Amino acid sequence: MSVRSIILTLVLLWVGGCATALPKPATLPVSSPTHANQTLDQEGQRDGRFIGLALSGGGSRAAVFGGAMLRELHRLGLLQQVDVLSAVSGGALPAAYYALDGYRDVDFSNGFLERMGHDFQSDMRGRFVSPGNLLKYWFTSAAKSDTVVQVLDEQLFHNATFADLNPDRPKLLLNATDALTGEPFVISDESFAGLASPLSSFGVARAVYMSAAYPGVFNPVPLYGNASSSGSTIRPTVLAYDGGPVDNLGVKTLVNLLRNADQGAPIAARFPEGCLIISVDATPRIAGEQDQPLSASTVLLKSQRREVLEGVGIVAAQQDRAMFSTFTVNGSQSVCTFWHLALRQLPDADPLGARVTRIKTSFGLEATDQDALIRAAHQLIEQGIKISRETEIGPAFLREVGSPANTGR
Repeated sequence: MSVRSIILTLVLLWVGGCATALPKPATLPVSSPTHANQTLDQEGQRDGRFIGLALSGGGSRAAVFGGAMLRELHRLGLLQQVDVLSAVSGGALPAAYYALDGYRDVDFSNGFLERMGHDFQSDMRGRFVSPGNLLKYWFTSAAKSDTVVQVLDEQLFHNATFADLNPDRPKLLLNATDALTGEPFVISDESFAGLASPLSSFGVARAVYMSAAYPGVFNPVPLYGNASSSGSTIRPTVLAYDGGPVDNLGVKTLVNLLRNADQGAPIAARFPEGCLIISVDATPRIAGEQDQPLSASTVLLKSQRREVLEGVGIVAAQQDRAMFSTFTVNGSQSVCTFWHLALRQLPDADPLGARVTRIKTSFGLEATDQDALIRAAHQLIEQGIKISRETEIGPAFLREVGSPANTGR
């Protein structure tokens, strides 16, 4: 997000008042399971392989790049085989949209990338400064987050809840941070167990907002449990905002999913055809300008990205070059391949690389920037498939993508 946009948003938040009246927690309702859980069930093991796909944060840059990658993987027949989608912030938009494919007007095959490139930022600004909303924010308990959720619902999600996720699409795990503890908060059945609002009735647009709510700019979302009230004091059980501070790649959630599953039965036995995590990384080039120091948030994102990639086998010096690595699950004999698809793998010497890695983080992009991100996705996918086939790296099914037998379930 540009400095000007951040300043404008902060001013609007201040004008609307900093305090928001919090609703009292309701009696705990009965929750139905959704297609957003942290388990590897029998259905996902039928083909003998595991494919997890992680879409990084980065505003509309991440939304368009992640969306273009989804389309490329679908073209190759690989997206149809993905078991779990993990996404953060901007990457949550295409991930959630694909997971809802077939719900009302949600159609992955028709106008998908155009929807990802919509200028959400202009919509939000217009709503924030309208006289009616300014009065509502000042005199009522309405939160600015409600306006953002309305925009997302109108443009993408049409009031869908997690009960509306398509069971024929990958499981959806959106990532946020619990501001009360600093720990990751994965939006899932397990994380919502015991909260006053079960996940099955929770709005997808609100979950996407939670994953993208940049601290200090957008309000965090309070979630309550039955033990949230003490006398007249109402305390949230979870206070959720942007998942970027704990893992802006969304990779840790997939690795943890494999680690937990491996404790029950080895991943190698569960998935004899192979294990693959694909990371779509929209991180821009990070460098100080002239003598200006990097911001604290930039340093945080840079350091945790380095840590996450090292954890899956890519050393720091290779993180903007290496596409493939392998890592073991729980230090066992179970090995998983990691396929890193990053904008920063396109060199500065390439005009396309120089452009896409410097697109600012916002929720609105010029059409030319969107086109550049789409071309970057195609170029990186083709490069990765070529490397896999020539070096025979990764599971056999990866080298067979694009063949009629690999169009998936």
